[in-house]
Amino acid sequence: MSNEPSFNEIDILKLFRSNKANSSFLNGIGDDAAVIKIKNQKLAVSCDSQINNVHFKLEFSTIRQIAFRAVSVALSDLAAMGANPLFFTNSLHIPKGFSKKEISLVKKGFIKAEEEFNVQLIGGNVASSKVFAIDVTVIGSLNNYISRGSYKDEKIYVSGNIGSANAGLNLLKMKKLDKELVQKYRAPIPRVELAKILSSKGFLSSMIDITDGLAIDLERLVKFKRKSLGAQIIWSRIPKSLNLEKYFSKKKIFEMVLFGGDDYELLFTVKKDKQRYFENYVKNNNLNVFEIGTTNATGDIFIYKNGKNIKIKNGGYVHKF
Repeated sequence: MSNEPSFNEIDILKLFRSNKANSSFLNGIGDDAAVIKIKNQKLAVSCDSQINNVHFKLEFSTIRQIAFRAVSVALSDLAAMGANPLFFTNSLHIPKGFSKKEISLVKKGFIKAEEEFNVQLIGGNVASSKVFAIDVTVIGSLNNYISRGSYKDEKIYVSGNIGSANAGLNLLKMKKLDKELVQKYRAPIPRVELAKILSSKGFLSSMIDITDGLAIDLERLVKFKRKSLGAQIIWSRIPKSLNLEKYFSKKKIFEMVLFGGDDYELLFTVKKDKQRYFENYVKNNNLNVFEIGTTNATGDIFIYKNGKNIKIKNGGYVHKF
């Protein structure tokens, strides 16, 4: 066994991130999707993996649901850039014992995703494996992409309820069923149309999708370009399903909302000089977005709850090796 210290996905990202300039690769490694310029066209490309007993459990979801989810969460990365999804490919990792019927359920999940999100499957790969897994690569077009990396004194927004997906997963583990919460976990809907609207108006300075938890993804959003930045969010302003209180303690709800992940809602900041225009646009068009805080120069992430400012320590899902 190696005596090297353990490492995680953040360490791997640092290893592969390159400082080499390339006029066709516009935003560099580490964003939600790679932005590539080919002649006058910009493309966004991203990939995502769904692995049994890591990202899902076969006992909690059907194969059709897992296949749909694999495409959905990959498309959420395109949404975070403001891209219009066009195509996807997949690599299926199939363990021994899988039947043709089970493979056909994967296809049905892909078809549902094609119909739901107006994308097309254009190819892929199949390999034998010890575990069932689906790798999805998505490709989209875009005009003005929205990267990570905000500025000081900008307002922070989210696009919907936070903590619901993790609550749904916890309920499945408890062998309980709440349709709203479990559906948010099993079949997340990427905010593609909302993201396209927001990115086209010039309001936003940065955007990310909430994958690994509000706390860690907020830190990634704020500090992507400026490590000295921080943020202050307000607990009462974070949108949360009322159903959470039916099943969980206040402490557990706090943990799920900040650190649970799998919500795939948009998290974004609005330019200071566009704030009034943005608020008017949201009101006039009935957009479902919620202001939850402000960026600052503290270098840390704080949450205001019950009259106290609480410093948020590192939390959220990170792959460790």
